[in-house]
Amino acid sequence: MYTLDNLQNDLDILASQGAQVFDIGYTLLGRPIPCIFKGSKTGGQTLLHASIHAREWVTTPLVIEMMKNYDGPYGVWCVPMVNIDGVLLVQQGVGSVPDKYLQDFLLDVNGGSSDFSLWKANARAVDLNVNFNARWGEGAQNVFSPAPANYVGTKPFSEDENIALRSLTERVKPSVTLSYHAKGEVIYKGFGCVDPNIQCAQRISDATGYPLYDSYGSAGGYKDWYVATFQKLGLTIEVGGDDVPYDKLIDYLPQIYQQNKDVLNIATQCAQ
Repeated sequence: MYTLDNLQNDLDILASQGAQVFDIGYTLLGRPIPCIFKGSKTGGQTLLHASIHAREWVTTPLVIEMMKNYDGPYGVWCVPMVNIDGVLLVQQGVGSVPDKYLQDFLLDVNGGSSDFSLWKANARAVDLNVNFNARWGEGAQNVFSPAPANYVGTKPFSEDENIALRSLTERVKPSVTLSYHAKGEVIYKGFGCVDPNIQCAQRISDATGYPLYDSYGSAGGYKDWYVATFQKLGLTIEVGGDDVPYDKLIDYLPQIYQQNKDVLNIATQCAQ
């Protein structure tokens, strides 16, 4: 298991190696959301994030390893664990939530079960990746009340985590964004009729070995909002085989890293 303590240790290592590490905001429960920057702030920028879905926490050590090994000249911004409260809920259960009322609420939303291993949402039972303002609430699987997955929230950007990621994106104005998810070993591109920089998307597909698909029917995701807002290349990259349970994906991290080790170099070149 890769925990919040592991993340903090890796952030300390990256900072000691010269990376800039800072917070972009706070989660619902007041935990700081860290960001890593490496490279130059001149020229096109690349932004990647991971663990916006709680059960997909394997994406955090993946992007951390990618950042440790990135030594290119171009700017890269990485939010390695967007949904910190949700990840802790998956890994530790409701004991990670300090408020008894909120504990009871989450248990009720989870059907009375203390097993949160398949939980995707944050600590308010909002799925952060359907809370962005891009066809918000129009997804085929969207739900409109608190749930372990797919609840869109009361309005776009209702959640602190989404606001923090939006603010960073609007400040950096990246030319390429990479949203790391699990699982399926596929890449999704475009949004609606907007499908920029197909050649770069294909290069990343070729490098990873993951097939490239259009995002038909996608709604409310970070990639959707970014592509619609900035009209630039945004990709959702799904790592790990469909047949591997979420809590076992960490056993395949070396293989997943090998598949993704060239992605940042390609993305940062495409951002120029």
